[in-house]
Amino acid sequence: MTMQRAQSTERTPLVQPTYMFESSLTRNYQKRLRNFQCTICVILIVLLSVTLLLTISYNLVDIDFENTTTAVPPTTSPPATAPPTAAPPATAPPATAPSATPPPATAPPANPPPAPGNLTMSQELLPLTQLKWPLEGRPPPAFVSSSPTKEAISSAVLQGKEALKARQDLESLRKPLDKDSPARRAQRAAATSPKVKPMAETAFATEEATKALLNGTDASQRSGGVGIGPSTEGSFPEPLYCTIAPAPCVPSKYRTQDGSCNNLNNSLRWGVSNTPFRRVLPPDYGDGISSPRLAADGSALPSARDVSVTVHRPSYAHDTVFTVMLAVWGQFIDHDITATALNKGENNSALLCCDADQPEHPECFPVKLDPEDPFYQTYNLTCMEFVRSASAPTCYFGPREQLNQATAFLDGSTVYGFEDTKSLQLRRGVDGELRMLRIAGWELLPPSTDPDDGCNTEEMNAKGRYCFESGDERANENLHLTTMHLIWARQHNRLAAMLRKLNPDWTDEVIFQEARRIVGAQMQHITYAEFLPAVLGHDVMWALNLTLQTDGYSNVYDPTVDPSIANHFAAAAFRFAHTLLPGMMQNVDLRTGTVSYTQLHEMLFNPYALYSAAGAPRAVRSALHTPVHAVDPHVTFELSNHLFERPVANANISTANTTAVPTKSGPCGLDLVSLNIQRGRDHGLPSYPAWREHCGLSRPANFEDLKEIFNDMSLTRISDIYSSVDDIDLYTGAVAEEPKGRLLGPTLTCLIADQFMRLKVADRFWYETGDETVAFTLEQLMEIRKTTLAGVICANEKLLDQAQPKVMEALSATNPLVDCEELPQPDFSHWATTTTPKNTPN
Repeated sequence: MTMQRAQSTERTPLVQPTYMFESSLTRNYQKRLRNFQCTICVILIVLLSVTLLLTISYNLVDIDFENTTTAVPPTTSPPATAPPTAAPPATAPPATAPSATPPPATAPPANPPPAPGNLTMSQELLPLTQLKWPLEGRPPPAFVSSSPTKEAISSAVLQGKEALKARQDLESLRKPLDKDSPARRAQRAAATSPKVKPMAETAFATEEATKALLNGTDASQRSGGVGIGPSTEGSFPEPLYCTIAPAPCVPSKYRTQDGSCNNLNNSLRWGVSNTPFRRVLPPDYGDGISSPRLAADGSALPSARDVSVTVHRPSYAHDTVFTVMLAVWGQFIDHDITATALNKGENNSALLCCDADQPEHPECFPVKLDPEDPFYQTYNLTCMEFVRSASAPTCYFGPREQLNQATAFLDGSTVYGFEDTKSLQLRRGVDGELRMLRIAGWELLPPSTDPDDGCNTEEMNAKGRYCFESGDERANENLHLTTMHLIWARQHNRLAAMLRKLNPDWTDEVIFQEARRIVGAQMQHITYAEFLPAVLGHDVMWALNLTLQTDGYSNVYDPTVDPSIANHFAAAAFRFAHTLLPGMMQNVDLRTGTVSYTQLHEMLFNPYALYSAAGAPRAVRSALHTPVHAVDPHVTFELSNHLFERPVANANISTANTTAVPTKSGPCGLDLVSLNIQRGRDHGLPSYPAWREHCGLSRPANFEDLKEIFNDMSLTRISDIYSSVDDIDLYTGAVAEEPKGRLLGPTLTCLIADQFMRLKVADRFWYETGDETVAFTLEQLMEIRKTTLAGVICANEKLLDQAQPKVMEALSATNPLVDCEELPQPDFSHWATTTTPKNTPN
């Protein structure tokens, strides 16, 4: 049995379809009818099973084993030798004294879940089982320059500081980006903290010093760039993670807000907020140090917009297996673990890059637009705003690295923030609760009254309606995401109320930390029980030991594994979900059976519908009932032309007439695909073939080698726009791979599986851990395992009366709508205690 989905061939009709839904008057009849039908089905299944078993018993000797796939044996636990090096360690050393020697890489986890039948691994994924997991990156090359003298380093440092001073002087002369523009909202969506700018300036000075240290040495054609040079040793203001001996960690039952002290040997670096991304393959910068990637022959790559227009044209093939809720949860956890910072101008202003009348800023990297672009020519635009990601101090002279503001761990930082100051700002300070805005009979997130947050508008503020504040500054980016933030803030307060009732002697701090601990555990459980099986497939989950246990503890923690988010994961691989989103979101009214539609771009930075009592339930139903598109190169015009666009009064411009004379000069939306491709080049990500090789897959040497990897249409378009196979951007190549019945192709499956394995085995606070310092009791753990996203939604959205049990999957005979009260819920009575928990803050 191969755990793959049939490829969907459904196409969105040109005319909106008619939908029929159950009315409240007939629901009881339908439920009785369904029960009768289920009884008949069970009887038929039993009879068919008996017949099948008899048939197999008579024909067992005739089974043909000459298959093109390798089957996983149907044992009750994974064999120690299959796959040979894929499993995480069997046991973890004590958390207070990590071992210098990692456990054997071939040992299976303790008490693994049973293998789900005769799972088979498809042929194209077999190479993944031959690798050692988590995957090992390629070490950077030796520094291109021989050991520099102290005098040379001092001179280079001085030149770096002078370059920084010149940049600061330039910034004082430039005007910032217009606040009311799609580009400003795009930069605001990155939510760069003011703390980042001084770090980025230090990194910029270090890069300039590296160039001076090389004294004109050309490293542009050197594989892996300049390599890692000598330590900066305090030559510039440096963050704490550059210190040699950080202070020892204080034992605690609870996570720190910024992720520090999770790994006791790398307490300030691994997985901690405001630290560099993890680099897996040496960067491919144009100059070997920091400039964006070039083509293999040293020429400029095709414009990211040209790639978008040529390869990533819209298509309307729905994937009827999954719902938009899959993409919503993906974005929610993406914001929990990644937050790429952008460079800022003077006073942390947004940089303007498409104004030819201003002096050019070194961190500008705008996307070139063809004068005859099928969309932007109407607006007379030849430049799309793009600012390079802020670089992070690496503590060494060498190539540029980017900064992750978020903690790497799935810890609920989208709800609570990844800084203590933010967490305190969100808390009510009483009964362990978060602040909420109470309107009539329902609660909303607290309002954000910042007029410069990229979301608030004067029109809505005049009506007393504001955007919202949450643990992540990107919460208002789209209505579905805002609703998910709202649900989990309500979940925290619901848990806090139950814990306070069970333990009236607990302080505000203890209640808050215990509720936060449960929320983080539930988010981990949903991600690995519902989201990842849909994305990776059950066969990959089981083969790589990513599955969750059904009982007992899981001692898979390995302190030698770095959980930090990989640069390629944040800048390219995990952006696959952008291809899932349809251009029109369905809004279903189950009482009347009516369906209306909302254009996707109208939901961006527009959370005001939540001020209506029906707003949140309506948004949830929209995500539950709208099917996603397939993961492929095709992206809706709503994202490739209208990203962060707001309607322009009295504008009636047809984008279909590409020969029309330009009638308006913006504002118009951005192209998300172009931004994704440009971001990968900005980060110096090696081209697509290098990542296939990293994953043990065949590395294409020419376009002919891609015939078995891409479909004919994708191959034709990609070969038309790229001069060489070694020029293909990771994002474009990865989403173009034929999934062959799965959600993702092999390269995306590999890169995403590796990162999520690290987030499991390298998290000392992983919710299944048996470490007595941080573990839940077995009774508590059993209750957490009852968590489903459907259950959390239903428990916190009172006006939602029905949902399918698996909300990331479409309605089906095995996933029907059920009443919310029928969904299982954890029993939190096991958190009752007669004493304050150990290792709690005062």
